[in-house]
Amino acid sequence: MKINKNLYAWFLLIFLSIIWGSSPILIKKALVSLSPIEIGALRISSAAIVLSPFFLKVINQINKQNLILLLLSGIIGNLIPYFLYPIAQTQIDSSTSGVLTSLTPFFALLIGGIFYKQKIYSNNIVGLITGFSGTFCLIFFSSGNNPLNTSVYGLFVVLATFFYGINLNLLKHHLIKIDPLTITSTSLFFISPITIWILIQKTPFLSRLNEITISANEILYVLILGIIGTAVATIIFYRLVKIKDTVFASSVTYLMPIVAICLGVLDGEKINIIQSFSILLILFGVYWANKKST
Repeated sequence: MKINKNLYAWFLLIFLSIIWGSSPILIKKALVSLSPIEIGALRISSAAIVLSPFFLKVINQINKQNLILLLLSGIIGNLIPYFLYPIAQTQIDSSTSGVLTSLTPFFALLIGGIFYKQKIYSNNIVGLITGFSGTFCLIFFSSGNNPLNTSVYGLFVVLATFFYGINLNLLKHHLIKIDPLTITSTSLFFISPITIWILIQKTPFLSRLNEITISANEILYVLILGIIGTAVATIIFYRLVKIKDTVFASSVTYLMPIVAICLGVLDGEKINIIQSFSILLILFGVYWANKKST
């Protein structure tokens, strides 16, 4: 029974890594005919609609004092990052975006140490320095026609992981008693009016849809991002934490960049020697910063 449970946990972990690791390449494909704003708005809106039954089921059980925190979680954990990623990928490749996402635990650790007095050990500091060194090299030596644009737009992904780090601490220290599925469905539902309004009023999405200037494939990619990459993936992550633990579940951070890199290479993206070294630095830094101190 225990063996079956472990196998199931590993299956969920690998499946989750494939889902989240595929997000950068899906964004890249969607950018062929959709703008970054359209991608972000459609992604959040579709995820919110899919999770709305969960929201309607639990809304009466949520303490009113937590509603503002859940709205804040939706803004910093979903609304802002989901627009930053497609904006960034107008200038950087999907593999670079995927690797930079692994910086999330760094910012969670830093913010936890600065604002919540979370103890930071020497291995955390070494890991942070190593990881950020790799980040610097990866951003400034990524492929691109305009190195300055590539560098600046790479920082959009770093900014997104910074917001992820804030959100993780918000959940850990203020919303710990609420299960992740409730948090996700509620926070997405709260911000969905904003994204629906943006999609309808601030982009030509509907008119372009009527004129058939948007490929059905690009819309499908975004719906996969929203429904599978946001809604379903959150449920899987929650299930993974329930049957194992947060330490095991967080190891998805190390597998996601591998998936993103492999898909990027298969799609024709090239990784030079400096980038390869930078990727190793980041992955080692993430591992070492989150290694349990003895």
